[in-house]
Amino acid sequence: MEVKIGLAPMAGYTDSAFRTLAFEWGADFAFSEMVSAKGFLMNSQKTEELLPQPHERNVAVQIFGSEPNELSEAARILSEKYTWIDLNAGCPVRKVVRKGAGGALLKDLRHFRYIVRELRKSVSGKFSVKTRLGWEKNEVEEIYRILVEEGVDEVFIHTRTVVQSFTGRAEWKALSVLGKRVPTFVSGDIFTPEDAKRALEESGCDGLLVARGAIGRPWIFKQIKDFLRSGKYSEPSREEILRTFERHLELLIKTKGERKAVVEMRKFLAGYTKDLKGARRFREKIMKIEDVQSLKEMFYNFIKEV
Repeated sequence: MEVKIGLAPMAGYTDSAFRTLAFEWGADFAFSEMVSAKGFLMNSQKTEELLPQPHERNVAVQIFGSEPNELSEAARILSEKYTWIDLNAGCPVRKVVRKGAGGALLKDLRHFRYIVRELRKSVSGKFSVKTRLGWEKNEVEEIYRILVEEGVDEVFIHTRTVVQSFTGRAEWKALSVLGKRVPTFVSGDIFTPEDAKRALEESGCDGLLVARGAIGRPWIFKQIKDFLRSGKYSEPSREEILRTFERHLELLIKTKGERKAVVEMRKFLAGYTKDLKGARRFREKIMKIEDVQSLKEMFYNFIKEV
């Protein structure tokens, strides 16, 4: 059975442009950015923009919130249009947790079970949950048991606690004790194909998610698949980096317009220029660029020189 590899949800990064790029480089599935259940029910334009485009396939709509009724109603309406709804029960960002949403759902596992149960009733299609090992200690066995018992179709686990956020190391081995009664995916600290192989071996999971390791490096999906299949993978050529960069920019322009596309692209430059000589100085210069043509020319010249 071929291992399934997905692009993890990341606020401010995994928009339709980046998702499209990830699919083109071999990702099997992806997530929307986090959609607020409350914002969706209030018809917020900003929230609406986060939803997958009509042409997108294998993209989960990830919702977050703390009120069971709001989450259920949002999930019910969304599942009339989208085939896959995911609940975020792992985000460690303070403004999300402060509202009792994201990772804060793991503070009270009885309440967490109730929310999952209500959502399962409301979602007509596929329903998954992305979570963590626990709030401040490892309670992953109990969390997993709840999810399986309440009929979740797939489980995605970032192998840190919520309190840890992104500090320390991800504990892939912590998932080895789970019975894997539904498709289960490991997440956290997967930056290279070697990391991916080790994460799968240590966790015993069916598949994995790549998050920060894919920012500005969408070719990681192909590299992981090549490595798992043959034990080898190659780095992208200069032409491939340039082509991918231009494709990313083109997709951003199409969805967000030229000016916003240039600003958005800045977030990905560290990835596109990782480990290249003079990258830091180049990134400082390019942050001041505001038009598409100059951005393309500067990037082209930098990659060619390197």
